Amino acid sequence: MRQVKGKYQKWASILALLLMVAVTGFIVVGCSGGATEKKGGESGGRSLTPQEQAQEGRVKDEANPAVLFTNNCGPCHGGDGSGIVGPSIRGTSLTVEQIQKQIENGATKDGNVAMPAFKGGELSDNQIKTIANYVKNNLK
Repeated sequence: MRQVKGKYQKWASILALLLMVAVTGFIVVGCSGGATEKKGGESGGRSLTPQEQAQEGRVKDEANPAVLFTNNCGPCHGGDGSGIVGPSIRGTSLTVEQIQKQIENGATKDGNVAMPAFKGGELSDNQIKTIANYVKNNLK
């Protein structure tokens, strides 16, 4: 009876390992969903970041703050601001000016880039202000 139990324990360990690998793969694929479009030419077919998509004019609509937020911030913070890879920003205690500075300058955590800076070509100053106001006034 012990041999049978040991045999099943070995298979259970193998199945558990395979399940962990599969779940990790799904998480990685799901988190990379915001940058699936390919860019040819000088980039060698690499995926576009959300910032590059914005720069190429896909989300330049300053009249629609929800589109700006969803396409530039949504891949990390979620379309509703509840957080995915980045933290939840719903109901933030930051002021509009503080949010604007965060978007402009980005953030680092433990010496690593936690959030890219959007100032200087990624988004216009007006788009950054529009997104900051949207985060403060619409994501509650």
